Amino acid sequence: MDELPYREIPPPPERLDGVSVLARLVDGLGFRYRWATEGLRAPDLAFRPSAGSMSIGEVLQHALGLVVWVEGSLRRSPKHEPEGLMDTVPVASEEGLEALRRETLETLVRLRALLLEKGDAALAEVTIIGTPAKGPQPFWSAINGPLADFLTHVGQIASWRRTAGNPAPAADVFRGLPPRDVGQR
Repeated sequence: MDELPYREIPPPPERLDGVSVLARLVDGLGFRYRWATEGLRAPDLAFRPSAGSMSIGEVLQHALGLVVWVEGSLRRSPKHEPEGLMDTVPVASEEGLEALRRETLETLVRLRALLLEKGDAALAEVTIIGTPAKGPQPFWSAINGPLADFLTHVGQIASWRRTAGNPAPAADVFRGLPPRDVGQR
């Protein structure tokens, strides 16, 4: 199987503008997600810290839905409506978990590329596909909405798996280095 994306954070974009800052944010999301989900096992997926919360598996599905939503908005693809995305990939098995991780990380890679293809002016014209009740929203809503929500859920995954007895590997999120490379640079 091919190596999953975001083993480490890629070099930063060469320019500093709005789309490159957002692309770097996506890199950080991908790196943190990659290592927060590394070593998850099928039994971990059912863990929920309380009866009213999502399970780790449900959080993983929801996180995928969030980044697919933003990607679909950038592509203006109606198949990426936010409704019903939580059930796009089943995760009840190790194979399902790995497929979900791969799809989420590859979506982040595509999202990064889409951002870098657009200039700031083109991005200013993008709207986020909204729910039927709220309708389309300015792109700013993608930052404080689905992207911020994604980061929150990555933190939940890391915390909940620690509580469940299977802590995530300790990657260096500041320098973007995977666990075994920490301290080597």
